[in-house]
Amino acid sequence: MAQARPEEFKLYRLNLPRRGEAQESDFERRNFANVIALLAIAALVLIGYWVFHALDHSRRAQRCLDSGRNNCVGFVNPTK
Repeated sequence: MAQARPEEFKLYRLNLPRRGEAQESDFERRNFANVIALLAIAALVLIGYWVFHALDHSRRAQRCLDSGRNNCVGFVNPTK
């Protein structure tokens, strides 16, 4: 059985900057990532609002149709 060499088991440490040594490019990269995350969250909120609004409209139309009415869908009448 072969013996393991010590260099095979070395733990490598990341060369992270210490507190106060952050570079300007790191700051800009984090700000860019934060802006992208904020835009993604805003897009998800708007899409969620649109989906729930569409589902509510569909539910109301279905409830109206189930009650036996036939003029349930609100639309603009161009003759008026």
